[in-house]
Amino acid sequence: MTHLGADVAAFVDGQLPPVREAAARQHLAGCARCREAVAEQEQLKRRMGRTGVPGVPHDLARSLSALAVDPPPPAPRESRLLRPLGAAAVLTGASMAVLMLAYLLAPGPERAGDPVRPDVEAYVAQFVSDIARERSPQVAGEVAQAGLRLSPARLDELAADGWPCHETLAGDLRRLDGHLVDAEDAVSLRYSDGRVRLQLVEQVGSVDHEALDGFRPATVAESAVMVRDGVPTVVTWDAEGVVYTLITDAGWARIEDVVAQLPTTPARETTDRIDDGLERMTSWVTSG
Repeated sequence: MTHLGADVAAFVDGQLPPVREAAARQHLAGCARCREAVAEQEQLKRRMGRTGVPGVPHDLARSLSALAVDPPPPAPRESRLLRPLGAAAVLTGASMAVLMLAYLLAPGPERAGDPVRPDVEAYVAQFVSDIARERSPQVAGEVAQAGLRLSPARLDELAADGWPCHETLAGDLRRLDGHLVDAEDAVSLRYSDGRVRLQLVEQVGSVDHEALDGFRPATVAESAVMVRDGVPTVVTWDAEGVVYTLITDAGWARIEDVVAQLPTTPARETTDRIDDGLERMTSWVTSG
């Protein structure tokens, strides 16, 4: 037979059918690679059944260990039919539990810079004020742009230094102006196509996800972002030590185009996260 592969866990748990188990034992006699995989799986199972495994709650580890126990024997008339189904259910449940555990234990992506909580409410107030002032110049209570107004030449210099200050975004959203917000070490840019508006704030650091209120994680333009739904929509993320926050009344197609044009952190596929979690779990075994 070929290498045990996905059958390693079932072999260790004694869940392989007799014929396959015999074939597996014969294969192990001459395959050092699979013997090592079986040894690691046995050690991992023992460690998951104890309380001292880092990062795994005792109740969860105990529940996972219990998944490998055979189900109660069925009634004699039904045994031939239900026994294979019961074994398959146990194998599926055990596999899903391990994959779920790996997903939960996967380390988060490394982030550069100090944690930043974007001042979303101030950005939204500025955005709404701009629209109100545009529609009614005499409107009272407008929110003035904070910070030093930047000339087009200075914005181009910032772009050359690595700050994305594009003249256009998503094809036809043209840059209206930009301000340097010293207090936040940030650049605030405003864009419009005459119908929709977009404000983009760029600041040094990484997003403090725990400080975001009312946001949900999402994948936009194949990138990991945080979204606050509503009017305006707010999207924030970090990449390469810079936090990007956009506030806009544009639709999702336009938002996708904007995010795709800016630096982002690619969203991890579920399989990638599970692989990372499994690697972390394996490291517990090899280090023990």
